[in-house]
Amino acid sequence: MSHFTAAPLPIRGDLAAALDRGWAQLGETGAWLTGAERVAVVREARAAWDCAVCRARKAALSPYAIDGDHDAATDPPEPWVDVIHRVVTDAGRLTENWCREVQGRGIGEDEYIELVTVATIATVIDIFALAIGLPAPDLPPAQDGAPPRRREPTATPGPGWVATVAPENAGADFADFYGNDSGFYIRRSLTLLPGEARKFWSVMNLLYMQDPRIRELDGLDRSISRAQMEFLASRASMMLDCYY
Repeated sequence: MSHFTAAPLPIRGDLAAALDRGWAQLGETGAWLTGAERVAVVREARAAWDCAVCRARKAALSPYAIDGDHDAATDPPEPWVDVIHRVVTDAGRLTENWCREVQGRGIGEDEYIELVTVATIATVIDIFALAIGLPAPDLPPAQDGAPPRRREPTATPGPGWVATVAPENAGADFADFYGNDSGFYIRRSLTLLPGEARKFWSVMNLLYMQDPRIRELDGLDRSISRAQMEFLASRASMMLDCYY
């Protein structure tokens, strides 16, 4: 049964299905992490909100001025915990220097992207559930299997802090991902792991819209106008220090 069928508010069927599917995929074997490791990332993402170091950093003028160990809920490598906690609690103040530093502590680019993707999807779904009056979903079951750990051969450096797959380099099995979105760097940001990028956007597209450049919502099942959607998005971005 869908976790979201018990919601006190009506939810579109396609959105509920996307959220359930996205949550279940968090327990699947990933590109670089096992199912058990991905579930541990979900647990750690939830624990970040109660971490004393994260709270102190969030209150500080610079989060890099505060030292200390995170209050970890699991036992992953310490650099993993730092990535997960900072992405969840203070993503607006991440820097390229920090990204390079955590990679220098043993996290590869591919591993970093999967940590960010899993933590972000988990946080988005948790917050959506809580916002509509539901408890956060139970942890997804961890599936068996070894991750392939295969470097994407079409990825090239940049344009951000990690390698990505440019639209012009996307193979036949990934070209449809971009469609007419080739100019959207935010859509490109996780493409070092094409499968993880698809999982991320299969949730985000239903929470917002697949092509946010459209001027109207013709043909889309939404209960509020585009202007209302953008007002809510702008207000949330302001409150969360998201300046993209």
